[in-house]
This record gives sequence, structure tokens and C-alpha cells, in this order.
Amino acid sequence: MAMVGPWELSNRSLVPTKMLTTCILLWLVFLVTGVKDQPLSTPRPPIVDVGRFCREHLWFNRKQHRLCELHPNLLPSVEEGAIEGIKECRYHFRHRRWNCPLSNITAVFGSNKLRTRNREMAYLQSVVSAGIMFHVTRACESGDVFDCGCDTRFPQTNPSGDWSWGGCSDNIRYGMYFTRQFVDASKDGDKAFDAMTKHNYEAGRQLIVNNMGIKCKCYGVSASCTSKVCWNSMPKLREISTKLTDKHTRAHHVNFSKKKVKLVPMQERERHTKQDLVYLMPSPDYCEPNKRHGSVGTHGRLCNKTSTGVDGCALMCCGRGYQTMLRTVTESCHCRFYWCCYVECETCTRQEELHVCN
Repeated sequence: MAMVGPWELSNRSLVPTKMLTTCILLWLVFLVTGVKDQPLSTPRPPIVDVGRFCREHLWFNRKQHRLCELHPNLLPSVEEGAIEGIKECRYHFRHRRWNCPLSNITAVFGSNKLRTRNREMAYLQSVVSAGIMFHVTRACESGDVFDCGCDTRFPQTNPSGDWSWGGCSDNIRYGMYFTRQFVDASKDGDKAFDAMTKHNYEAGRQLIVNNMGIKCKCYGVSASCTSKVCWNSMPKLREISTKLTDKHTRAHHVNFSKKKVKLVPMQERERHTKQDLVYLMPSPDYCEPNKRHGSVGTHGRLCNKTSTGVDGCALMCCGRGYQTMLRTVTESCHCRFYWCCYVECETCTRQEELHVCN
């Protein structure tokens, strides 16, 4: 095994930072804007040629095209949510054999979408649905669209008497409604696959609903908290995608009953809830490229020589072995902060050992 060499020092570099006055101004802006009150942004400008805009989205089916015509300003949020969902998928599976090698929304919607029925597809369906609901809801409370706004329907009572409902709550009611209408309209014509898809779409959305939290802001003179206003807030999408990754591991194997026209557990004791992920077929090993399964294989993939997990060379390389190579990494090091206001760093290089699957 090659030894990692010592740090090699070269030229010094100065990394300037903001002036003290700028820092103070930014801090004041942070204090002022830390409240989630009613949105101050202006709505997105309306799409002028709605028909052309909707026709450009070739992956729409008839119902989705109609929803596009009725709510064109929400479509950017739909696309953003789907892409963010795919990014979350790629993040969580980056060290696994199946690394979610998808690049755009047509991998999930449209005539060329993946049609695998395994637990990886279950995860992808749920995280994309959650991402779309998240971004549609964010668009509502931001004031960027005309279709919806903040959720101002608060419970009549609150857990304690030292705060009151107010501000701009995330409108998950509308986010859930619109996402159901749009995403669930994507049908394949196969009753079993459509039932699996619909269930996993809903599981992703339900996870957001069940993890809603309460955020509060204090008001008062000299940072005192004489009054406190609170609102309902969604969790971060990364939190939702992480929980869905755990559900992927514990996904339920189901069958489609033509008689009951619904999904039923393969084993009676393994009943699933609407928050669980379900799949119809076992997963392949993903060792070799397979376009039908959305697999690029593991040839040339990086692996962890010392890990016994899914990222370890033993599992990642599927028994084919691996090669070791060195690369030079250059980065800032030995940084010192000087008052006021700059940071002085040195540039260091080191040798890094990489392991690549055969």
C-alpha cells in the first residue's frame, strides 16, 4: 500500500473577506429577515403563450397537459421538485451499486420512463413525489404564483398560552392536492404497476405531512420575547429523503390481487401502511449495465477498500476485484484569520489513494 506523503508547502495566498461594515450590515439583514411573515416577493410574471409552453413538455399526458393549461405558473415548481427529488436519490445512493444514474424528469414521467418494479423504483417514485409537493408548497407561501398562498387556517387552540398562531404557514393542503392531481395522473396502463406507483407517490407525500413542525419568532424590545408567533413548517427535503432511504431498506414485497384490485402483502404478517414503500419484483444485482433496469453497472466505480458495507470493494465490485491508483490533491491548509478582516492560507498537496472496480 502506498504511503500518503507529507504536506508539501508552496506559495502563500490571501483570501479576502468582507469588510467589517459589510459584516455588520449583513448581520442586521439577518436579524430583520429571520421572521417568516407574509411573503413580500412579487408573483412570477404570467406565462404569455400557455399553449406553446405546455406543448413543449412532451412527457405530459392528456390530464397533465390540461393541468398545465390551468396552472402554468406552478409547472416550474413541478419540474424543480422532480429534479430535486432525483438529486436526493443520487445523493443517498451514490455509494451503492445502483447509484440512481438519472439525469432528467423523463426518467420518471412520460413514455420513456423507467418501468422497473423493484424497491429502487419505489424509492425513486416516493422521493420525486415528495420533491414536487415540497416545491409546489414553497411556491404557494413565497408569493411567486397566483394559484395559492399561505395557509392561514390555524388550530383554535395552541399547546401553551405563551405564544399565538400567525405568520405564513406552509400550505401543504394545496401542495398535497395539486401534487396528487398532477403526479398521480401519470399512469402506465398496467394495473399492478400503476397501483404500486400510486402507493409510493402517496407515501412520499404522507411523510411530509407527518413530519410537519412548528417554528416560532419572538417579538419584543431589546431581544426580549414579550410575544411569540408560530406557524406550521415543512421539514427540509433532505430530512424527508433520508427517512425515505430508511423506508427503502424496509420496503414491503407485495402482489397485485386482480380479484381485490389492490396490492396485497406476499406474506400475511407483513402488512404495509400507506407510509411504507412497496415493490412487486426483487431487485437485480446491478453489477452489469442494463438499460431496462436503469443500471450502469459497477465497472470503473470507486470503492472503499476498508469498508464492509455497500460501498466496500468486496460488494461494489461484485467479486471482480479492483485496482489501486494515486492522484494528487491540492487544497488550502494552515489557514489563519487576521483581524480585521482577512484569512491567510497556504496551498498544500497530498497523494490520495483510490480504488476502482475492474
